[in-house]
Amino acid sequence: MYHSRNYMQKLMKFTLQIKLNILRKTSPILVMLFALSLCSCGASYKNRYFPVKNLAQRESSLGFSITPPTGNSWFEKLNNDSLYYLKKTGRKDYAIYTKATEIHLNPNELKADNFLKFVTKTKKLQTASGNLKNVAFQIIPDNALSPLCVRYILTYEDHSVITENKDEYINVKNRGLVCMHPDTLFNGVDMCYVESSLHSSKKSIGKTNEEGEYFLRSLKFHSQGT
Repeated sequence: MYHSRNYMQKLMKFTLQIKLNILRKTSPILVMLFALSLCSCGASYKNRYFPVKNLAQRESSLGFSITPPTGNSWFEKLNNDSLYYLKKTGRKDYAIYTKATEIHLNPNELKADNFLKFVTKTKKLQTASGNLKNVAFQIIPDNALSPLCVRYILTYEDHSVITENKDEYINVKNRGLVCMHPDTLFNGVDMCYVESSLHSSKKSIGKTNEEGEYFLRSLKFHSQGT
């Protein structure tokens, strides 16, 4: 049986909405994971997640490399200038993913003070919606890799989820690294790993965050042309 393109699009939207409604009744963490993977549903080959089968360096044409997170059950997706890693934790109360994106800045943004302002502006959350509470943001210069390199930590509570428990919310922790190439400062990379956990969960996440830290530490810059 053949269907028109518009019919199939409406059918897909309807199906996705049903799935989201089911997930909302079970776990908002699963909703987040499902949303992250939507782009791989029926999309082009490059937008799908695939199991990580080796920890070889992933090289960028901008002169840096990164390594996938350590540990098991990581899945990888390349989408334009971003590389994503999503871990299948087997849990409904905890999720973690990482991301690395190539970035390009203009000369004005490369001035030390302006660089810090750029990172703060792009990473610090605004709480106008009222759903994000107890937002905390910290930025830490780190010149070990480049004169323009900073780490940041963003934590907040996401109260926008809809669950049967009206007091439920998600604790989110985003740890990141924004570094410009020491030889060509206008090119760089924006890396992070994000953990989300249900406030009501009493289970330990163990050392899973160390896999995200490994991802951040894997960044290496290479001399252009080598």
